[in-house]
Amino acid sequence: MNLAQGARVAVIAPAARFSTDRLLAGVEFLRGLGLEPVLSPHLFATDRYHAGTSAQRLADLVWAATDPHIDAIWLARGGFGCAHLLNELPWEILNPRPLIGFSDATALLVALWQAGWTTTDNGHLVHGPVVQTLAPTVAQGRVAPVLIDNETRAAVRDLVAGRPVALPGRHLCGPPGLLPSGPVVGGNLTVLASLCGTPWQLQAKGCIVVLEDVGEAPYRLDRCFTQLLQAGSLTGAIGVALGQLIDAGASDADGIEYGALEVLRDCLSPLGIPVICDLPVGHGPRNLPWFFGRRGTLTASGIEWTFA
Repeated sequence: MNLAQGARVAVIAPAARFSTDRLLAGVEFLRGLGLEPVLSPHLFATDRYHAGTSAQRLADLVWAATDPHIDAIWLARGGFGCAHLLNELPWEILNPRPLIGFSDATALLVALWQAGWTTTDNGHLVHGPVVQTLAPTVAQGRVAPVLIDNETRAAVRDLVAGRPVALPGRHLCGPPGLLPSGPVVGGNLTVLASLCGTPWQLQAKGCIVVLEDVGEAPYRLDRCFTQLLQAGSLTGAIGVALGQLIDAGASDADGIEYGALEVLRDCLSPLGIPVICDLPVGHGPRNLPWFFGRRGTLTASGIEWTFA
């Protein structure tokens, strides 16, 4: 991504309401990176569980993606709400620039990538920590979401300086000897499933698909994966990398527990493609950023990036 010192970064909230204390602390972290955060006009608006009305959130996203004085866009929080904006985006006037977010941002990342928001050497689309999770680990204010750990902070610094990090993992199932290379896409499994049947449904042909989730029981992860599969989103995918499955619990059937990873392994094995797991990506403290849509290679020990 390689943002220069003094780069102006728009902070927007296209989805759910955020913790103001955490957000402002995260903004200070961005300043510590030598960036100039620019708060969007409606950033502190609220509308039920959203960070403002759909019209306000849309206006801030369009401003951030068209203003010539903005160099990058960083999302304040995930939650839910990005999908509301996709129908109304003026695609023809959007100006591709680095955009960072995860969780509900999956809907935005998939839609922008498939609409041609290119991922160049500057890494225009990044699946990575949102601003409110960049706050210092010292508790402050009211209870807030999980904050990133020091390794993730270092990875964010490296990303801003144009130094992406490999994503470590381990082989779960599928042919272990294959080393497929292709665009790396995906994100939150529940959000990806919610896009099925819409114009922005993920089309993963020739791609490595990253999947992560939080607070979903194994049977619900199974349901979301089955929806992706039956909708054709995974047709032609060349590999899968499972990130964190936080607070997945276990499904209990007649006294027998089935863990989330075991269930997804059973779902993925019939695809006959390499699958790795334990990527440090998702809703835990370790949420390493990665370039959405950049070409990578899936190995038995993680994802390595291709820069040719």
